[in-house]
Amino acid sequence: MNGPHLTSPDPQGRDGPIVHSPPLPVQGAVDLDLPMGRLWAAFADVSRWPEWNRSFASARVDDGALAVGVTLRFTFRPIRSAYPYLLPGSAEIVEMEEHERVTWEVRAPGFHAVHGYRFASLGEARCRFGSWEVAEGPAFRALRRFWLAHFDFVCRESLAGAARL
Repeated sequence: MNGPHLTSPDPQGRDGPIVHSPPLPVQGAVDLDLPMGRLWAAFADVSRWPEWNRSFASARVDDGALAVGVTLRFTFRPIRSAYPYLLPGSAEIVEMEEHERVTWEVRAPGFHAVHGYRFASLGEARCRFGSWEVAEGPAFRALRRFWLAHFDFVCRESLAGAARL
């Protein structure tokens, strides 16, 4: 997951950033031979995320389009295909800047996470795509190994999926 980094500020939730230390954030970025407009169009079509990002079994936003304040609903595939679970969830989109960033925040009892996808144009035919995630809370700490593996899976599959576009 090493690779080029994005220069925009770290994603943050409604109440500001989550204080973190290694191994958080789980992050990575990839340079793509793809115009920014094409990457953004694929990303903005949330219901089609599972077609290119293998971490998602399903995804949609309430009200149909990405925007600050809407609810993102998703189901993640398991981190290994042999594991018999799907992980449903929902999050609020808390930041969105077209062609730059989309950040969502998950709040559940004992669990608080912020995930950001970031974008940067590298010219007419190239762009950079990144994934970034942190979490906190007693439910996160109790299942820390699982959550870190899950965040790594989402990051890895997001970057690989973008590269397949």
